[in-house]
Amino acid sequence: MVEESEVYKRTLLVIAVCVVVIVSTFLLIWNISRPQILMKYERNIARNLDNSEEENALTVAENINYSAIFSQERFDGSTDPEAYLHPGIYLEYTYANFIDSTAIDYYETRYNDLQGKGYPRQMEMTYEVNVQKWTEIRVFNSAPPENVTWYNTTVVFSAPDGSVLFQNTGFFGKEYGFRFTYKNQSGYQTLEPVFDLTFSDCIIVEMKLLYSETYAPLAAFWSDVYQIVVLDQNFEPVLLGLEARKVIS
Repeated sequence: MVEESEVYKRTLLVIAVCVVVIVSTFLLIWNISRPQILMKYERNIARNLDNSEEENALTVAENINYSAIFSQERFDGSTDPEAYLHPGIYLEYTYANFIDSTAIDYYETRYNDLQGKGYPRQMEMTYEVNVQKWTEIRVFNSAPPENVTWYNTTVVFSAPDGSVLFQNTGFFGKEYGFRFTYKNQSGYQTLEPVFDLTFSDCIIVEMKLLYSETYAPLAAFWSDVYQIVVLDQNFEPVLLGLEARKVIS
């Protein structure tokens, strides 16, 4: 009986060792074969300004009440602004619907708190602003086909000599895609295709914000916003345009 017990124990030990070897081998092969994501963290903030007048214009553009004008919340995603700080839960994806100082501060804080800790594996934050003053600009787009409520078009910002200052090609619609709102005597009005406007003695603020986090080959999100603001000589926003895109994998 003693010998049988010893044989039984040895058999169990051999089986346990074999299981450990098989599992370890499987994990090793899986780690070798799966795509590896290197840690990478990049942040680039560039506010391209030449003088105090352009600085004032940017301050106005970054503090407009876009929520009220476009009838949208600042973010889509978690209702908890500090959800990303909780280590025990999966990080909440948070997308910006427009660019303002609060959105910029949020992503800067999120980047600073998470970068370099190994999870997310990769992070990127890019905020670029270009501010220019013009004596006159024209903003226009092309006519859509008949009976079409949305279409691909190019919105053009041009100087008096006809040269193109900015242009955006893409989906245009009332609720999605690139949207424009124009301030008249009764307030801000959403522009319908087609429009053709001219502004004198104005300042153009072009804003681009990109934020992304990557956790695994099939786990990542991107928030990408392009925004353009035209202010008159009194720093009053007279034309606002924005396009916010969100991507998840």
